[in-house]
Amino acid sequence: MTVWFVLMVGVYGLLIGSFLNACAYRIPRHISIAKGRSFCPRCHHQIRAYDNVPVVSWVLLRGRCRDCGQPISARYPLVEALTGGLFALTAAVDGLS
Repeated sequence: MTVWFVLMVGVYGLLIGSFLNACAYRIPRHISIAKGRSFCPRCHHQIRAYDNVPVVSWVLLRGRCRDCGQPISARYPLVEALTGGLFALTAAVDGLS
């Protein structure tokens, strides 16, 4: 498989990881996963689109909310990175099969 294919599948995995984080936070709290934008778990301000890029935004904001400055758990980028890595690994090993 080409490097581009593996990278694209990895990016797709990052997006899926972000969705899994949203589900893990929202479902136990009975918050809709179909409606509403992502928000800070502390101050509940909506997260801007440019602050909602998997892994990258957490690193650039040093793991803190842009609005309230409170820490955001490292679990979020870890789940995103792990999911993206597993997707990329699967693409590298199995390709399109």
